[in-house]
Amino acid sequence: MATTTFYPDQKINNSLEVFDETILIEKMQPFTVQSGWLPKFGNDSLRHFFEVILNYEDEQEEFAPSVQAMDKFIEENSVIKYLINSACKENENIEAQFKGFSTLNHTPIPRIKDKKALLKAFNKILTLAPQFINNELVGLPFSALVVGIDPTLSGSVLFRLPMFNEKMSAILNHWNLFLATEASNVGFRIDGEQWLSPAAKKQYDFPIWKKDSEILPYWESWNSFFTRQFKNPSKSRPIADKNSNKTLISPNDGSLFKWSPNVSKKDVFWFKDMKYSLSDILSSPIKEQQDIIEKYKLVEMFEGGYIFQTYLNPYNFHRWWVPVNGTVLFDPIVIPGCYFSKLILPDFSGATTESLPYLTEMNARGIVVFKTEDYGHVCCIPLGMSEVSTVVFDSSMTSGAQVEKGQEMGMFNYGGSSFAIIYEKLPNKAIFFVDENGNQYNQNPPPPSGSAGTGGQPTNIGAQIGIWVDI
Repeated sequence: MATTTFYPDQKINNSLEVFDETILIEKMQPFTVQSGWLPKFGNDSLRHFFEVILNYEDEQEEFAPSVQAMDKFIEENSVIKYLINSACKENENIEAQFKGFSTLNHTPIPRIKDKKALLKAFNKILTLAPQFINNELVGLPFSALVVGIDPTLSGSVLFRLPMFNEKMSAILNHWNLFLATEASNVGFRIDGEQWLSPAAKKQYDFPIWKKDSEILPYWESWNSFFTRQFKNPSKSRPIADKNSNKTLISPNDGSLFKWSPNVSKKDVFWFKDMKYSLSDILSSPIKEQQDIIEKYKLVEMFEGGYIFQTYLNPYNFHRWWVPVNGTVLFDPIVIPGCYFSKLILPDFSGATTESLPYLTEMNARGIVVFKTEDYGHVCCIPLGMSEVSTVVFDSSMTSGAQVEKGQEMGMFNYGGSSFAIIYEKLPNKAIFFVDENGNQYNQNPPPPSGSAGTGGQPTNIGAQIGIWVDI
């Protein structure tokens, strides 16, 4: 998919009498990396989704407790209330400009009129599982909604505030509880439709997975499907060079976003030039967690090292495996963070993927470090994106535990769409990032194409992604 810079005040020549509508839509594309979670910008499927969550009428409906808490919080905080109202006003300006393209029958962003409209939509989404509309996946319903306000100045400030994210976390946790219920498996009840359509089954390779049942609906809940296991892990995802740490393996399924050498202790973000900053990635607002980070001097430990970051699409395996043979350095920590903050805006249907390096220091994420006897330390960071931010470490990942390549490390329980792994810099050694066939990974690979959202350089869990060499 072509990606073109689009600014809300950019003018497109309306005087043309004849033009290709598809080309015009592409000219309006924001910075975006399509990772398969949402339909393309301006799509009819999104328009239908917006109508469902914003235009339904049920005045008798009561807000869920988590939404009630958000409503109360907004009303009692004048700054938050101002930001919400301002974001909705700016949202109207963006929508009005898009309506200037009268030949287009698309609604690229939702019109969020006010706080009530936003909270009603939140309340509605709490009863919806990720679904296909016109055979296109709306896998991030909250993200699809808030793109109406997150490119605004007020919205971008709002989504960075810890106090707002705390209330948002309660809403998303409520939704996660729904996704663990039988009511959420609606997409698995009719063979040939939704997640059981031929196209969807092909995307996630239906036959290779364990099912809760071999008859419909196969999985008891959406989360049961999302955290599914392989029938035969060693056949589906063999571990490369299992007994040696010299060979680097991927801890997750995904596609490479980028890799970087010489990671800096401190750095700053600039538009379209996002650097990794260890002092920000390896930090926490929670004192007890920060004390652990400082105790083990993690920033100093990984300064000058290598980082390899991937992102997941909706069809990927959403568990992670230990990438080395070694010892768990300390009990893993899960750091709270933002949900809808992004650096590159607007991002109307990219699921924030283009902002991934920024998200490594801003979003909810886990940190676990493994100590090896021969190749230093390795830090694994499962990273939440948007509403998919539930990071769960396996109970075996405890301080001092001996681990081996391919052992279960944890999972995204409808959470997380990215994974970063950081390798310690070692004297007289270097990493070559190459796949199982010896092909070198591009440092900044091309963006994904197709509805699966897989890029040009996919990574399978357990497969080789690099090798240590002597220099």
